[in-house]
Amino acid sequence: MIRHHKLMLILVVLLSMFACSKNKAEQAPEAQPSSEEISVNMAKHLDFPFNLWKNLNVEGQNLFISPTSINLAMGMAYTGARGNTATEIAKVMGYTESPKEEHTKFHQSLQVLEEIKSRKNAEFNIANALFNAEGNKDLLVPEYSEVLHKSFYSELFSLDFSQAQKTADFINLWVEKQTNNRIKNIVSERQIADSNDGLILVNSIYFKSDWLQQFPAENTIQERFYTSSQKDPDHHIILPMMKQQGSFPYAQTDDCKIVELPYVEREISMIFVIPNDMEKISAELDYELAQSWIEQLGRPERVMVFIPRFRIEDTYDKLVGNFHKLGINDAFNAVSADFSGILNQNSGQRLFISDIVHKTFLEVTETGTEAAAATQIGFAKTSLESPQPDLHVFRADQPFFCMILHRPTNEILFLGKIVKPQKTE
Repeated sequence: MIRHHKLMLILVVLLSMFACSKNKAEQAPEAQPSSEEISVNMAKHLDFPFNLWKNLNVEGQNLFISPTSINLAMGMAYTGARGNTATEIAKVMGYTESPKEEHTKFHQSLQVLEEIKSRKNAEFNIANALFNAEGNKDLLVPEYSEVLHKSFYSELFSLDFSQAQKTADFINLWVEKQTNNRIKNIVSERQIADSNDGLILVNSIYFKSDWLQQFPAENTIQERFYTSSQKDPDHHIILPMMKQQGSFPYAQTDDCKIVELPYVEREISMIFVIPNDMEKISAELDYELAQSWIEQLGRPERVMVFIPRFRIEDTYDKLVGNFHKLGINDAFNAVSADFSGILNQNSGQRLFISDIVHKTFLEVTETGTEAAAATQIGFAKTSLESPQPDLHVFRADQPFFCMILHRPTNEILFLGKIVKPQKTE
């Protein structure tokens, strides 16, 4: 009889940007990598986040995802996929190489991001791990664990999955450590018990840096935030509105206003976009539109910026259905799934994806930004003063988009639609 093992693939991504009391706006910008160094970004993978975005987008609701998190999770799964399972994943994710080759692109991209750590302007940590059931020790394909170790810098652990609670605790503590205690209880005892001696993959990213120019706390006052682009006075919430004047990349089109706020780690910035019609633009959002926003940001201009102090948290726990709609089918089928590149199936044991869960967190304050995301892929196995003529005004008191961006590669680490922000604690 064929045993269908459950393989849990869990990816945890956390970016945290805090602030110190010292204003570091006077620091000179860091030198940018050469074109050769940044050519290793995931250029072929950039359509997928927006296809998923359109599947998840619901009128009048927040939407906040980490394209990097989901892409890395699927990349690790793809590395072990074979046959039509690999073909479907590659088509949806935009992977152009075979599972035995695509991982080299992830490796190159991780190398670029690792350079952030060496400059010490931010805390930046990328960590990966494979938690394998002891019963799979002889079934795990050696080449797969080697690729995870060399290309994804993965740690390797062998655990007793029959002790489900102990195993879950071990994995959860590892994740908490890698994410500065921001992501907790990513694995449950039941998931371990139901995995039928599966294995778990974890990827985590942690980033912590200050705003390059902080919002003065004394400028923050309580104001209305309208929950529709039409600014219906009957539909609003009261939030602390932060305010600062400075020189920031700024652009204005017929459809939106755009401003970019850098962090002390100058390769990372946050882009805010206020569309004239949030629901229309959100339904149309794709890679080309997002890139056009980025490309229109030129030299810094004088801008009065109003951004709410807010947070949002969300969980997307039905992503298997979304991936089905995008065209991945075999991976979720216990009979047709082929992940023989992960677990040797000559023993009659197979793996298939049972669930995909994506959790996100975002908090924006005067001193910085904190953002977090966790993706679980389970395999079965203020009043405005009169502005000066040359002073632009960017007032985010209505629904807006935000992106946390790695500037040298234009990789979107986080992407959000903020319609109903929550107050910070």
